Amino acid sequence: MGTEITRRPGRPRGFDVATALDGAVDLFWELGYEATTTRDLERRLNVSQSSLYNAFGSKKALLLAAIDRYEERIRRELFSILTDDGGGVDAVGRFIAALGRWIVTNEHRGCLVVNLMASASDDPDIGARAAAYRSTIREALNTAFAAEARVTSAEAAQRSEAVLAGVLGLHVTARSSFDPTEVENMVAALCHQVDSWS
Repeated sequence: MGTEITRRPGRPRGFDVATALDGAVDLFWELGYEATTTRDLERRLNVSQSSLYNAFGSKKALLLAAIDRYEERIRRELFSILTDDGGGVDAVGRFIAALGRWIVTNEHRGCLVVNLMASASDDPDIGARAAAYRSTIREALNTAFAAEARVTSAEAAQRSEAVLAGVLGLHVTARSSFDPTEVENMVAALCHQVDSWS
């Protein structure tokens, strides 16, 4: 989903949708969906409640659009590493190392979608988006592992699940009690496991 949002006819929109979505990503990522109020969104985005609802329809619709925006960024900055130079075990190792640096840079935030998975899993729409996100990571990992000629499809799938579990664990750890050293140690252990498959 891009940044073109269908809106009701009326006055031209007085704000940039892409900029608003970037602000919404940061706010939902920082505070969480439930804790983020419409007033918080108004202040952070510098947009009135009526303008927000005119553009997006509801707080949840804004969240889902923000998830799309976030996923575009993650695909560009992280998931693309898994397909660099044809994938393979080395690409997975580079992905994990980059993920560790990304987590440390973003400090206590963890991952927006994983945070939502943990805190708002009773909402079917958010739950579906979290499940789709896990599938995206799983498929990207599986593609990278399967690029190794000597790796069977069953081995690729098993390794993908192991790395996915580690990735989710990294995000939850970073969100719950951020300690750069702990994150770095977990990344090193996960990279060591991946290296053993070379």
